[in-house]
Amino acid sequence: MSRRKLTPLVTISQRAEAWYTTVYTAQWLDNTVKACTVPNSPEKAKFEAWILDQHGPQMGGEIIRECNNRVQKGRWVPHKPPKTMREKGVVLCYGAAAHYGLTPKGIQYLQLYACQANQFAPERTLAPPKRNKGESSMRWLVRVNGKFHQYQPVLNEPLKMFSEMTLSGHKPTPFDFEYLRRTVFSEYDKTRDTWERWRTDPQFFAADIFQRSRSIIPFRHVLEMAPRTKQWTIIDNAFCTRVNFLCMVHVAWRDAALLFEELAARGLHTAAAIERAYQKDTALLWRLVSAMHIVSVMWRKMWANFQQLIATSEYYKPVLNSWRDENIPPYIVQNETEIKKRRRLGEFTDLDEAIIEAASERSPNPIALFMAIEEGFEQDPKQKNKFSAELFEAIGDLAAAAEFEDQFMKSEFGDKIIKYSATLEQDGSETEKMRSILYYMDPAKLPAERLRYWDRAGEATMFARRMEGVWNALVWQLTVEPVWRGLQDRSAPGGLDCAESLEMPVGLFNQMWDTFDKLMWAKAAVLDRKGEEGRVAAAYGLWKPMDPNRPQASARKVLLVPLVQLQPVNVPRKSAQPYVQHIPVAQPGESVAQSGHAYLSQRASDPKEKVKTRGEAANDSDVALVGEPEPEKVEVPEDLPLEFKLGKKVLKVFHRILEPPEDEKENAPAKGQIRWDDFEHAMKRIGFEVVQTAGSSVRFDPPASRARPITFHRPHPDSLLTPHSIKWLGARLKRTYGWTTETFQRTEGEKVD
Repeated sequence: MSRRKLTPLVTISQRAEAWYTTVYTAQWLDNTVKACTVPNSPEKAKFEAWILDQHGPQMGGEIIRECNNRVQKGRWVPHKPPKTMREKGVVLCYGAAAHYGLTPKGIQYLQLYACQANQFAPERTLAPPKRNKGESSMRWLVRVNGKFHQYQPVLNEPLKMFSEMTLSGHKPTPFDFEYLRRTVFSEYDKTRDTWERWRTDPQFFAADIFQRSRSIIPFRHVLEMAPRTKQWTIIDNAFCTRVNFLCMVHVAWRDAALLFEELAARGLHTAAAIERAYQKDTALLWRLVSAMHIVSVMWRKMWANFQQLIATSEYYKPVLNSWRDENIPPYIVQNETEIKKRRRLGEFTDLDEAIIEAASERSPNPIALFMAIEEGFEQDPKQKNKFSAELFEAIGDLAAAAEFEDQFMKSEFGDKIIKYSATLEQDGSETEKMRSILYYMDPAKLPAERLRYWDRAGEATMFARRMEGVWNALVWQLTVEPVWRGLQDRSAPGGLDCAESLEMPVGLFNQMWDTFDKLMWAKAAVLDRKGEEGRVAAAYGLWKPMDPNRPQASARKVLLVPLVQLQPVNVPRKSAQPYVQHIPVAQPGESVAQSGHAYLSQRASDPKEKVKTRGEAANDSDVALVGEPEPEKVEVPEDLPLEFKLGKKVLKVFHRILEPPEDEKENAPAKGQIRWDDFEHAMKRIGFEVVQTAGSSVRFDPPASRARPITFHRPHPDSLLTPHSIKWLGARLKRTYGWTTETFQRTEGEKVD
């Protein structure tokens, strides 16, 4: 390879051909160099601020000097055409460096900045990809972001990957209202129900805390404590971590669910319709900004949780070193000695490489991770055994949040929202309205937060960090030390850490939550605005201490009480016809699309049964613009049947899962084990579409427009549902759909045993 004085590459097309890249990539790089290399320009200042933020003052200063270094311009030509993605990355790097008179490292830092900050990209003109029916979040994200080019052949850092579809100039994927809405509601319901189960199921609560304590990376001073003291301190930290995590996940999915209820109520099912609406109504604009950025903060918290789960997992812990200093995120670095050992033994796969990169990377790339998981499992399904159940659950949760962020934050739709909100934020005329919607806390009670380079709309894009930081600090003031000390005598000889099956007395358990409900309610109340009492508590899913409907554990082990704040929206009306199994049902991949009005609580009170379709006109949607894609119209009934008539095998599954009516519970048989595949099959038989979202997360989409989807985590590595998990599954089905064993009857004509 050499630098030669040849005919200059005048046009972008010539450069793309010479550098073995796309015209879109060559144009993006040209825009970036022109914007960030002008002395004393605002864009150059932003670029250098990003370098310092990423690498610190010493190394950052060296990198800035490297980027400012100018060399003789020329034309760099490889000795032979590149074949691999890495070789093409080398050609692009050295070819562009020679053309612009920069160093290869300088070119790569400029490209990294442009991609991470989403700056200087030219307009995309190629058609966007289309989603296949039934395609999961992880598969869709991997396919859309498909094959990757690698652009860091000379930097002493992990390779950065970019989507070939993006770098080819394809338009962003269209805003998929239906899929996102199902995701939002199923994730919100799952979080709300889990939060409540913590208060009603002592066995689940204890097991969850003990398990989470094993993935805690302790502070240095904790490691120096006496064994028993260290043990309950780590468990105490696990409690605070889980409370903080559940609060953040609840506020994010709740905010998104409320937004999608509003969009559905106003008939806004497409990006264009939503854009027209928020330009007329800035309150809707700020609702969109709120959901986008609160979910983004949640995603970062999910990723941090995922990294700690990797670092402390049985299989990956030996190849990672982790520690934690006071008041900063934990350090997770690769154990090169152990990695080299596994490589020599042929025990270190491409999937392992991707996983440890994900654990130690400060700027995560979820798409690269998802692609590695898909390819790794496809090459060798046994690699699934490297993952704990908790890791599989975390992957599923991450994928749901990643797709939401992908369609909102990293899309043309999201870019327009951010640019418009930035204009209004700078204008200042919307400040009061903006704050009243974005902040569920009183902003006057929050500490100042400095703007970061990624805050493209100023305060409108950093508000969520302010609130998350304050609530995190308050939650970490909680302690369950008295409870753990009280349970110490009940635990195994090894202490609490050996007591997954520890039975917490119901009275003590309820007393604990009574204390914490009062504490958390009081902490939330301090942050409320005047006249908005209870807003912070509602956002985090807290319960008012004196509320008679506050969930509590009982000797009867009722896991979920009937909803009071949010009633099921899909209770079938008396006109609904019974389901008979011989009717054709939806199979995986078939559409069971639902109306935009599906999830509005207790709307459409007309008792007459109707069939609705997607895409009907409504208040704010107006008439679609010419060329705007209309939502696909698929006729579906409004409600699920009151009764299902099934064959013996499928009926047996539902009768094992569901509780009998109240008057029959006393004589009901004990729950046995059920295979997860049998449950999936049974749900398909009654018309539900089964969506394998990612990891162990599975969503069931009902064939009725007013019925909510529901998400569960598939058991791993054993696919058997235990009696306790069956009760949880049945409780959620009853809460969501009102089902009992009485709902499912034998098909007429079959013999009853």
